[in-house]
Amino acid sequence: MRFLKLAATAAALVAVPAVLAAPAAQALTPRTVFGTVTCKQGPRSAPPVAVWVVAEKGESGWAELDDPIGPGSVREYRYTTYDAERFRLVVGCGGTDKQAEQAVATGWMKSGRHNLTLNY
Repeated sequence: MRFLKLAATAAALVAVPAVLAAPAAQALTPRTVFGTVTCKQGPRSAPPVAVWVVAEKGESGWAELDDPIGPGSVREYRYTTYDAERFRLVVGCGGTDKQAEQAVATGWMKSGRHNLTLNY
């Protein structure tokens, strides 16, 4: 009888780590939002100087900005994070990358290409 109790206790102790073990790791899925951005104030254009990307479920951060295209009012941006479902951009229009004239926020968008013209 004592042997049966001991065997049952041992079986329970073996089962506990299996129940408490962490679930299998899932691969993170990279998500990228990219495109072009232009800032306009009436007939005047100002270059976008910075793009902050807010990721709904993922890490937020600064987008990479390419050199201005053409006269300087259009720039390409790109940002990649993992497992984000939606993004919102906060674009600094005019001024410098240290002090933008105006910050303009977009609505929520899914990953992929978004060519944006922001009025401020």
